[in-house]
Amino acid sequence: MWRTPKRNPTPCTRPSYRIFFATISRDFPTPGRNIQTPRQDFCAGAARFCIALPQGRLENTPVSNLALSTCWHADRVPNGTALLQEASALGFSSVELSHNTRFSLWPGILSAHRQPGAPRIETLHNFCPVPVELPRPHPNAYEFSDPREPARRLAERHTVETLKAAAAVGAKRVVLHLGSAGPRRPKKKLEPLLAAGKIGSRGFVRKKIQALRTMETAFAGIWPRVETLLLRIGEKAAALGLQLGLECRENLWEIPPDDFWEDILQKLPAPTFGYWHDFGHAAAKENLGLIDHEQHLRRLAPRLIGAHLHDYHPEDGDHLPLGQGTIPFARLLPLLPRAAHVSLELSPDVSAEDVRASLAWWKKNQPARS
Repeated sequence: MWRTPKRNPTPCTRPSYRIFFATISRDFPTPGRNIQTPRQDFCAGAARFCIALPQGRLENTPVSNLALSTCWHADRVPNGTALLQEASALGFSSVELSHNTRFSLWPGILSAHRQPGAPRIETLHNFCPVPVELPRPHPNAYEFSDPREPARRLAERHTVETLKAAAAVGAKRVVLHLGSAGPRRPKKKLEPLLAAGKIGSRGFVRKKIQALRTMETAFAGIWPRVETLLLRIGEKAAALGLQLGLECRENLWEIPPDDFWEDILQKLPAPTFGYWHDFGHAAAKENLGLIDHEQHLRRLAPRLIGAHLHDYHPEDGDHLPLGQGTIPFARLLPLLPRAAHVSLELSPDVSAEDVRASLAWWKKNQPARS
């Protein structure tokens, strides 16, 4: 989900955090104590579920084109035909139908996507089209992690409807959010210290580790029901020839915890399930000292099937035009596998000129990929 860029940002110091990444482990024990972490509990007995990761590189696979996520303009177009025509007019040959695709747009999409010159629909973002009972679109309206069984059934039902919609328009993949665990808004305790330039302080590290441990404990408790539901959805996706991209999220309470990605991907079979990288979300977490963006992307590249591309700035937020933030794309883009799908996911506040400029930036700066 995009965030509207801040208009009058509060000044903040952007500190250098690389010197203390060794301090952010969740296994930050008090001297003399041996702490059993939730991660160890979660991994116990997991070997029997493990699925081998793909080993080979796809040297002969062409690098994918940049698609436009319709999150940028779906809220303001009158019909589905206009939705696709506007993407084509901006120079895009493919699109990702976003989670704000209203049901009223669907008839036009179904009729227009087969017309000559229409952009290919490569990907859908759950839930798409928007469930008719929702007063406004939201990708977390229903969560796989919800403790209430009726709510989980709704999440599953509408996800299956998204899979059917994807198959109907010839899409190849669907992007999913996995849910949430633990207390909300833990970043509020960290952001004031970050703004004060205290990201390496003892107080910051202590609050961060406490938040991570709380979230990981909650995650270990809710994961079994999420896994059961995902495996059922995966069977339906495989039958339709679809891949499911599990997106990294910017909020600390959204699952999985970043060090658990390999564990859950081992439990979910490839090629149906894969990792979906969001550059802005990962950059926001790196700014808080929660991950090293480059190491995170390099670690998960073997299972990466797609990415949301947008820029990020600590003061202006994410979903910015390419080149207008601080993400070191020259280091990160080469880590994407050649076959990975890439969608440009910009805020609706971005101008059409900046959308075109972002596409031009991509064509100029896209490096060779692994």
